[in-house]
Amino acid sequence: MFLSFLFRKRNPKDEKLRKQLERFLGFKPKEIMHYKMALRHASANLKQKEIRYNNERLEFLGDSVISTIASSMLYEKYPNAPEGILTVLRSMLVSRKSLNRVASELELKRFMQYKESKNNDEKNITGNSFEALVGAIYMDRGYKECEKFVRNIFIRFFDVDNLMKHNSDYKSRLLQYSQKEKFPLVIDTFESMESCEKLYHFVTEICINDKFVSTGKGWTKKEAEQKASYEALKFLGRE
Repeated sequence: MFLSFLFRKRNPKDEKLRKQLERFLGFKPKEIMHYKMALRHASANLKQKEIRYNNERLEFLGDSVISTIASSMLYEKYPNAPEGILTVLRSMLVSRKSLNRVASELELKRFMQYKESKNNDEKNITGNSFEALVGAIYMDRGYKECEKFVRNIFIRFFDVDNLMKHNSDYKSRLLQYSQKEKFPLVIDTFESMESCEKLYHFVTEICINDKFVSTGKGWTKKEAEQKASYEALKFLGRE
């Protein structure tokens, strides 16, 4: 049985995909099944013995890994940046819009298996598959190789310094926009302590046209205001 495993013929389709992925990723995949799974959308689902063979679980894993790598990268790059700004920058890097763009630029769709449907948002399908691909790299090659791949993606597709420069003061941008568009804006910041905490933190709530639109929490007043202002700008379609 052991000898039969050693001399078992490899699937030609798997070998073709392995070579394509090697050129695409910059390294040779070890266990091709992880990548086949990552590139199979739920619309092309295979089901055996109640187990679904699609990329949803790897997407869940990849999402967490990408967020961790982005956090580490920003923490190292901006040693003096407050937590609120780092949180906002990370959310921009790992947003659905950003990952959809990465997947589109990489032409990830050419490797994927999915069924075209009016209900399928192809942009999100590719962005989700990018997350699943990162999950596959993590499972196949470990965190170090996965981190190298994701960091290269961030460097290749995002000018992080430019993001930092133009997105570090969301409160000012929100105030300027409200003055330009002449809509009533209320930014209310207060101290709070939740039942599970021992220290006070700050909470900022923002209302536009007498309607609550966002909230932000931080250990400093500025941090809370920046988070809430960023969410308000997103609500207004300005982010």
